Amino acid sequence: MGIHTPGRHPAFPPIGKLRQSHGGGKKSGFTELNLTAMVDMFTVIVIFLLQSFSGEGEISVQKDLQLPVADAAVPMSQRGPVVVVMRGELMLDGEVLASLDKDDDAEPGIPPLTEKLTKIKETSEKTEAELRRRDPSRPEKPFDGHLIVQSDLETDFKLVRKAIFSANSAGWVHIQFAVVAGAGGAKAAEGAEGGEG
Repeated sequence: MGIHTPGRHPAFPPIGKLRQSHGGGKKSGFTELNLTAMVDMFTVIVIFLLQSFSGEGEISVQKDLQLPVADAAVPMSQRGPVVVVMRGELMLDGEVLASLDKDDDAEPGIPPLTEKLTKIKETSEKTEAELRRRDPSRPEKPFDGHLIVQSDLETDFKLVRKAIFSANSAGWVHIQFAVVAGAGGAKAAEGAEGGEG
């Protein structure tokens, strides 16, 4: 067998061989997309937006609803689902759940409202448990159960009391009433804002 003197070798394969190779020298138009990272990113963004949402300020009031005036009103500190009791109807976040009769005292609460609020609470607790599972360093946050009640000035308080009973039965204990701040309420709000600083 003869001995051959090593010659120069090209650093890269010739262009002709690249064209004949698998794929024809062209880049593939398909790339794999990592959906897990994208879903995690959107989850973080949504949580950030929810936590940075300010609980103070105005809330939307149901059309044709006349809120009572309160002299000792203070700004709302927390947000939550809005329960509206007016004209014999009960709504939760704009959805009509039940028709109310002030003469029906057999049931202390309103079962459809209790069921709906229980589902919302369970969903919130599952979400919190999932976040703690993904981030073990996350502090445990118990369910706070903040709820806003809007009631028409002419509504019988028995119906409002039923709504409150249903909310308490479902585990919602922090209930705020939406009112129109009177002269005393404006002073109380100013004092509360001054005290926070």
